[in-house]
Amino acid sequence: PLLCISLLFLLLLPLSLSCDRKRPPTEVKNDYAIVQIYLQDAKGKIVSLLHNSSCTRVWKHKQPNCTSGNMDVVSTLHKLACKMKNLELSDTDKLARSVINSIQCPCQKKPTEEPNAKPKRRRTATRKRRNEPRKSKETRKLCKTKAILSSMTTCYEMLNTMTA
Repeated sequence: PLLCISLLFLLLLPLSLSCDRKRPPTEVKNDYAIVQIYLQDAKGKIVSLLHNSSCTRVWKHKQPNCTSGNMDVVSTLHKLACKMKNLELSDTDKLARSVINSIQCPCQKKPTEEPNAKPKRRRTATRKRRNEPRKSKETRKLCKTKAILSSMTTCYEMLNTMTA
């Protein structure tokens, strides 16, 4: 019996960690004045960082977006904020936190990886080659962030018209 209860608990644990009760759209809309400041600030920073780069084909999979067919704006905003938080860019950290706090639903934690048993050897030539593509990885992160910012703006515009 104890084993069955333990297994049941482990199966239901992920469900209890997800957030079933998010704030209603009207309450989330009330926080938009604060979020809007962070949104505009983040947009300005990201656009200035991408001034010499173009963003094409950023997402492998379709990202969450607010459309007339998708009326769950609060859930979409939550997904977008969590994606932004997971990108770990300092320029958008305040925005992601303010949206998550506004919705009052934390993001699920990323699964942690176990450390490798043997340490990796570093070579100078390999390190030099690794530094070159780092810029493109950073650019991809910035482009994803730019797309998320655009989607967030659309979601908040929809939220404002829905609850007006």
